[in-house]
Amino acid sequence: MENIWPEIYMHNPKIDKPIERIWDDIDGYSFEDRYEGTERLHANLNMVVPLPPVVYEGKLLKGVFYSQATRMILDKYPELKQIFFVIANSMFCSYPRNTRADYFFTCYKNEAREKYYKKKHPETKNIMFLPLQDADFLNEYYIAPVPNTPKTIDVFCVSTPFPVKNLPIIAVALKEYERKYGRRLKCVYAIGRRSAVRREDGSLDYSKMEDYGKKQLQYVDQIFDNRTKDYIDFYPFIEYKHLSKYYSAAKCCVLGSLIEGKNRFISEAQSCNTPIVVFKDFNKYARGKFPIFFGNSGEYVPKFTPESLADTIHKVITHPQDYSPRKNYVAHYGRKNFIDIIADANPYYAKNLPEYEKGRIHDNLWLDLACFDNYQVSYHDFLYDKKVNISHVVGWPNVENLIKYYYQKFKLPMDNFKTK
Repeated sequence: MENIWPEIYMHNPKIDKPIERIWDDIDGYSFEDRYEGTERLHANLNMVVPLPPVVYEGKLLKGVFYSQATRMILDKYPELKQIFFVIANSMFCSYPRNTRADYFFTCYKNEAREKYYKKKHPETKNIMFLPLQDADFLNEYYIAPVPNTPKTIDVFCVSTPFPVKNLPIIAVALKEYERKYGRRLKCVYAIGRRSAVRREDGSLDYSKMEDYGKKQLQYVDQIFDNRTKDYIDFYPFIEYKHLSKYYSAAKCCVLGSLIEGKNRFISEAQSCNTPIVVFKDFNKYARGKFPIFFGNSGEYVPKFTPESLADTIHKVITHPQDYSPRKNYVAHYGRKNFIDIIADANPYYAKNLPEYEKGRIHDNLWLDLACFDNYQVSYHDFLYDKKVNISHVVGWPNVENLIKYYYQKFKLPMDNFKTK
């Protein structure tokens, strides 16, 4: 399948096409092709094991892993399916392409879209669709509110400056806010590019960045008449361990995108109890009626305009008492909910896991004892990174080493490794 990025959806919330053609456009692109086909990106692909395989009391219980490179992994190591269920991840709001996977990450529950897709692709009829993505595998205890943090930031953004993120509309909204409400917002924006440099005067040197990010930042400079640092405090990169401090200091977090994957940034914001501001049209064709967030976790921007965005920001930051994002987030997401949703979608676990209870695999006693017997940690500790070297690795050499570990532990044939 040709991999075509649906560019027309990035800045236009009203596409005049039948919904089936729109779904086809969305499914015309997957990051799987790039990560599996580009050696440069092999350094960034990952393998995550939210549920490890175990043998306990003479019984094998299969685990679960996900990756954006499941086709490449299964091509080289097909025996993994003897001990793992495999989740394919497109890293976009498209459905993945690996039809040998057991599950697809689909981001959202959209029954009409699922029905259409399975009819068009009958080879996927037995694949389990999960309304999840890797952005939902968030450690809600690590990314959490930092106590006694003053709210010194009005608007916080963690987003690349690439065109899909619609940075210019955020920039214009900041100017519109100042014009309409008579106050300049303090906006902190982390672009996640180490190639940029923050100068001593607070301005951003982005001259060494990729062109598709550089052009957006040039456009922002034009919007602000080269006084960008007076409106946006750009940071090239904020280390993950420091992010919670910024989220906790923010009155709201703003996402400018109309289409992408599930988006980790808005999950992290909610987990840190910071309300989010997101366009109501974000991923609307992929979502159907599925919400971007649950309950009073933030506000939807009704129109894709700078003024509408400015007004929505104002509503949120002037009524902080109206929002409970972390309460809603941990009720629906976080790692325990993540693995419960995966297990509940698969009849295998109800049939094969002793004392299985729907929505409670995260605290199943048999699994906890089995995990300790196999890996010397409780299942809770495994889920929350106490064995990160065998639960989450990045880079193809590390992925292969992790696969080798599980091959050896479960006595799978090692022929695949003899030529390495």
